Amino acid sequence: MGLRLNRWFSLIAAWAVIPLAQAQESVSAVPSLRSASQLESRAGQHREDAPVFIEAESLTGQAQEFFQLDGQAEIRRPGMVIKGNRLRYDQVEDEVEAEGGVRILHDGLSLSGPRLRMNLVSGTGLIEEAAFQYAPTGGRGQAESLELLGNKRARARGVRYTGCDCEAPAWELRASRVDFDYNTDVGVGYGSVLYFKGVPILGAPVLSFPLSDARKSGFLSPTFGLTSKSGLEFQLPYYVNIAPNRDLTLYPRYMQRRGWQLGGEFRYLGADYAGQTSLFYLPDDRRAHRDRYLLRSQHQHRLGDRLRLDWNVNKASDDAYFRDLSAVGTGQSSTATLERSLTLSWNEEYWSAFGRVVNYQTLQDPLAPIVPPYAREPQLHLTGARYDVNGFDLRFDADLTRFSAPTQQQRSGSRAFVQQTVSYPVIRPGGFFIPTVKLHAAQYHNDSFQGQASGNQSLVVPVMSLDSGLVFERETDVMGEALTQTLEPRLYYLRVPRRNQLDLPIYDTALADFNFAQIFSDNLYVGNDRYAEANQLTAALSTRWLDPKTGQERARITGAQRIYFGEHEPVMKGETPRSGGRSDFLLSVYGALTSTLSGETTIQYNPDIDRVTRSTIGFRWHPKRLSTLSVAYRYKRPDVTVTGQELLDVAFQWPLARNVFGIGRINYSLQENRIAESVAGIEYVGNCCWAARVVAQRYAVARQNATTAMFFQLELTGFGGIGNNPITTLRRTIPGYQLVNPTPARETVFERYE
Repeated sequence: MGLRLNRWFSLIAAWAVIPLAQAQESVSAVPSLRSASQLESRAGQHREDAPVFIEAESLTGQAQEFFQLDGQAEIRRPGMVIKGNRLRYDQVEDEVEAEGGVRILHDGLSLSGPRLRMNLVSGTGLIEEAAFQYAPTGGRGQAESLELLGNKRARARGVRYTGCDCEAPAWELRASRVDFDYNTDVGVGYGSVLYFKGVPILGAPVLSFPLSDARKSGFLSPTFGLTSKSGLEFQLPYYVNIAPNRDLTLYPRYMQRRGWQLGGEFRYLGADYAGQTSLFYLPDDRRAHRDRYLLRSQHQHRLGDRLRLDWNVNKASDDAYFRDLSAVGTGQSSTATLERSLTLSWNEEYWSAFGRVVNYQTLQDPLAPIVPPYAREPQLHLTGARYDVNGFDLRFDADLTRFSAPTQQQRSGSRAFVQQTVSYPVIRPGGFFIPTVKLHAAQYHNDSFQGQASGNQSLVVPVMSLDSGLVFERETDVMGEALTQTLEPRLYYLRVPRRNQLDLPIYDTALADFNFAQIFSDNLYVGNDRYAEANQLTAALSTRWLDPKTGQERARITGAQRIYFGEHEPVMKGETPRSGGRSDFLLSVYGALTSTLSGETTIQYNPDIDRVTRSTIGFRWHPKRLSTLSVAYRYKRPDVTVTGQELLDVAFQWPLARNVFGIGRINYSLQENRIAESVAGIEYVGNCCWAARVVAQRYAVARQNATTAMFFQLELTGFGGIGNNPITTLRRTIPGYQLVNPTPARETVFERYE
């Protein structure tokens, strides 16, 4: 149960240190891992010099020998207060005896009991029927007795702890005996059992845990779940604290239908480097009838002030590894490519460069194969940039790459290109004017391919653009509410002359998606193998309504369209020529209709065929905490190059009854008449510091392959989560999802560095 599950015992154990340090070491300082000699030295200093203040209704005693205090008695030393109905302080032995309502206060910690005997020199003593509480977190508990053994050691018997601050706590951790040793910052609990609603749910005969914020080897929270591919799953991680900057976590995982998977993750951190390596191995998968594994390694190393070395290595045993074995809720089931790269990079004030070797493992879905990306073996890249050089912005890019074909149906080759960009931005509060000139020059060397001879090809393309815009403002009011309205016209002219590029190879280039970001770019394509001819003007007009006090955008309307002044010749094989002198019209409307209701729609309209080719409409209603409803509709009209799509997406988190909340999401394909993804579940929040969740999820992992998973989690505030945590899935799938527990326990399985 490891790091976080056992840290509460340190609330009691901290008192073993107080006598030795003469109450001058605060509990918050204990985790600083100071050496024993430092503590002893400071204890000796305070033992002789620290003043003692006493207060009571009556005082008797003999000077330099003892004092007896009766009635609301109190002894104070810097950093510590001891109270009781009767206190006796022996100055010769430096010993305190207290009876009746004994209480010790120290830096947010409170310890109480009917009787106390403490020797402040040896650090030994006994507190009977001890109760403790830590005010900052609300953690509290009891011990039948707390024995101070000296030399920074203590022993508590009959320990009970809870993080609940209510009268009837929902959960409680009990241990028959706990030994504390601050010399090694280690505690050992015997007979530890976690009770929930009076029912034992977890236990360990011997439990080791840290007494400070230092990490400690031990078991972490177990996780369990259920999937249609692997059946019941159970995982009990074990954490190994190798050193302050190195650790290892072992992940034994049992899958009912597949068997035992063994995994481990090693992490390291240095002054100039950091990284992690993980390996998961499943011998003889019962369903796949083969060994399966996953290897991942990432490393970053600073070799100097300007030089850095990185690698990223990933390898899976087979194409279906993530579809079959990805952990529930991680979202890795759709992984299609795994990168393997080694990169050496260099940076200085105006220049940067990198050299890398990268290739990919492509995980193919037999029913929906993809074209594997080219390997870059190697790629050398240089970038230089200077801004505001007498008003000019300058940029230079040079790249040399050797592309290796991953399949026999693709052609290998090399490409070198240079891009030089000069712009002169004029930016003022009321508008901007940015002329830009770019020159793109590329040289290709193509390997022989299927009987074709090798050869060289080149491409030189000048690019000229002019981007300009104005911003007008006025004060207005809408339905009696004062707002600031803007009017923002924008014109973007682009000129790229025609170049014959049909026979050039394509290594890293594809047609960009048409949207508001792309409509103001200088190329129809992403990548560096193609530059589309252009003689066009993009016109856009936006208006916004802003809250004059906060600047918050309350509403926005934006429209944009391109106007073409020439014909368009395809530069990629299979591409259809453009028809008409105008692009599709883009319209976006956003509005916060009220403080709880907002909506947004984006429409792409083709004026030539008088049809909407793409649209998205969405609304979100959030009337109060833990209540949200989102509805979205997405449409994409099919054509020669684009697959059609029509989706309805509904997601919600809504109270069903007192302390009961429903959560769900359904992504339904109207075109295919099937559910693409669905989530449904129930959350219950207890009246006192606990919550429970049951969530089911069904999601596609391939073209005609889906997985159903079940999450079960019991969350105990101040303790942790038991079961498979669905929070990541809920946040990813339900917009505006909120935690039902006001002070949720943090994830424990992967939280080791703090």
